Amino acid sequence: MSLTLGKSLKARLRSEKPVFGAWVGIPHPIVIELMARAQFGFLLLDGEHSPIDVNALGGLLPATELHGAPTIFRTRSKSAGDIKAALDAGVSGIMVPMIETAEEAASIVAHCRYAPAGARGIGPWRASGYYEDFDAYLAGANDATTLILQLESVKGLANLEAILAVEGFDVLFVGPADLASSLGLPIGRFDGELRKVLRRVAEAARRAGKLAAIDAPNTSLIHDLIDMGYSLFTIGSDTGFVQASGRSLVSELAVIAER
Repeated sequence: MSLTLGKSLKARLRSEKPVFGAWVGIPHPIVIELMARAQFGFLLLDGEHSPIDVNALGGLLPATELHGAPTIFRTRSKSAGDIKAALDAGVSGIMVPMIETAEEAASIVAHCRYAPAGARGIGPWRASGYYEDFDAYLAGANDATTLILQLESVKGLANLEAILAVEGFDVLFVGPADLASSLGLPIGRFDGELRKVLRRVAEAARRAGKLAAIDAPNTSLIHDLIDMGYSLFTIGSDTGFVQASGRSLVSELAVIAER
């Protein structure tokens, strides 16, 4: 299952159509399954800014796999331990935050890829079907695993081309809030100087043979971002969907109560 979902995500990324995913931050199998049933292109389980711990993945991933949802895990840091643990649990991809140098990018690639492409330790307990599919997993894991590096700072932007020249990762993901903050720009606005930066990043990624990705705050911006060269998007989250639906209903009920 791990290889199958990983390959399906890679196939979507190779297509000419945009791929959309949603954030997941509530570490409960029921929530995970509800999100998987929504049929996004992928789910992004956030280990950086939510309570989802890498050690919980073994109990959460069956809910995504039941409905054929590829899962990317964002690690809390650049540590090899979290990266390897998430891959061994069977995620389809890894996202690593705050990459600022080519050396950091190369180190992450090494953590994620088996030799000779990297130095990932061999122990894919759940990813290989508890070792029943061990040989097949080792042979296919490098090609089936999507690796996403995040660009979120002035320093990372200064090293953009050098980072993109590193072989072995698939996607450069702009964190617009952190990048805007680092540049001293207003958070939440995609115009002015930030728009120029976003276009520059997408164009550089295309030249380097990498995909450009970004978190979109709403659907109205997506066509513009696609025109810039972005093809993978996160939009919305489990907590956001609950809040938006609940608030909408409360507003409707308030109107009814006033009649």
